[in-house]
Amino acid sequence: MRRADRQKIADALSRAGAGTSAHISVHVVPDSSIDVLERAKSAFFATALHERSGADAALILVAPTARAFAVIGDRALHERVGQAFWDDLVVAMTAAFKTGSPADAVVLGVDRLGRALREQFPASAT
Repeated sequence: MRRADRQKIADALSRAGAGTSAHISVHVVPDSSIDVLERAKSAFFATALHERSGADAALILVAPTARAFAVIGDRALHERVGQAFWDDLVVAMTAAFKTGSPADAVVLGVDRLGRALREQFPASAT
């Protein structure tokens, strides 16, 4: 993925994290043949996202060469947004992936996740 694409994703992550106590992580892997869901689960645990006290983390794993991605969320996040949210997110990201760059699909996913996280896990006012 190009530097400009990585910067677009970093900017989206910064926007998404503002106003929420939750966390989104994006992993880009160079593999051309991959089980993205299993790799995403592995990355979720390897980076200890499952250990967040609020069970409020999400991970997007994208394999641009394979033209594949996976999105997963922790227990509390899934319970609050429901399966329909995830289904709609995957449909939207798949459409963006097919018509644009993988980075555009990731940015769309991060933006939608950010809105849901701000709604469901607002940052505490201190």
